Amino acid sequence: MPDAAPLACFDLDGTLVDSRGPFAAALRGALAEHGLPDRRPEELHRFLGPPFEHTAATLLTDAGRPADPAAVEALLTSYRARYARDGIPATTAVAGIPEALDALRADGWRLVVVTSKIRTFATEIVTRIGLADRFDGIHGPRPDERDVAKATTLAAVLRAAGDPPAVMIGDRHHDLDAAATVGVPGVGVTWAGDHGPELRDAGAVAVLDDPAALPDALARAIRG
Repeated sequence: MPDAAPLACFDLDGTLVDSRGPFAAALRGALAEHGLPDRRPEELHRFLGPPFEHTAATLLTDAGRPADPAAVEALLTSYRARYARDGIPATTAVAGIPEALDALRADGWRLVVVTSKIRTFATEIVTRIGLADRFDGIHGPRPDERDVAKATTLAAVLRAAGDPPAVMIGDRHHDLDAAATVGVPGVGVTWAGDHGPELRDAGAVAVLDDPAALPDALARAIRG
C-alpha cells in the first residue's frame, strides 16, 4: 500500500445496493403516468447507472415523443416522486458488502460513494441500509443539477481529498469511463447485474463476482 491513505470510490446502484427492482417499479409507474408504453423490468435494468436525463430522453424517443427539456423534466419528476416514496425503502445492501467495507477500512482505506443518483437520495439509501458510518463522504449531483457526468463528480472528490491514490469501483462502463477520464484504475463488479463483458471492454483492471474479493483486488489495483 502507498504511504498516503488510498481512497476507494464506490458507485451505489449495482455496487453497494441491488436496486434493480425498486428502480424498474418506479420507472414503470412514471411511464404509465405519462401515457408511455410499458417496458419489462429486464429492459429497464440497463438504464440503471447513467444520469436519468439520458434515460428519460431515450424512453421518450423510443415512444415517438419529443425528448424536449420539458418532457424530460416531467418524466424525471414523476420517477423521483415514486422512487422516494417506494423505491428507497425497498433498496437493500448487497450481501457481503458490509463485511467487505469493514475489511477495507481495517486495511487503511478511506471510503466514499460516487454516484449519478442525486445526493439526497444516495445519502438516504446509505443511511437506511446501515452503511453510512463506513463512508467518509457521499457524493452525487444536487437535486437541481442536470446531466452531471460521473467523471466530473469523481474528479471533484479526488481534488477535495488531496488527489490520493484511488480506485473507482462500479458495475457499468460509466464507472470505468469516469475512472479512465481522471486517471485512476477501475474495478468492475457483477453481483447485481452481469455486465462483465462491458466492464472488461471499458478497461476494468479486475472484474469481481463476490464482495469478499474487494480487499485483495483493490490492493492489487493500487499497486498497479
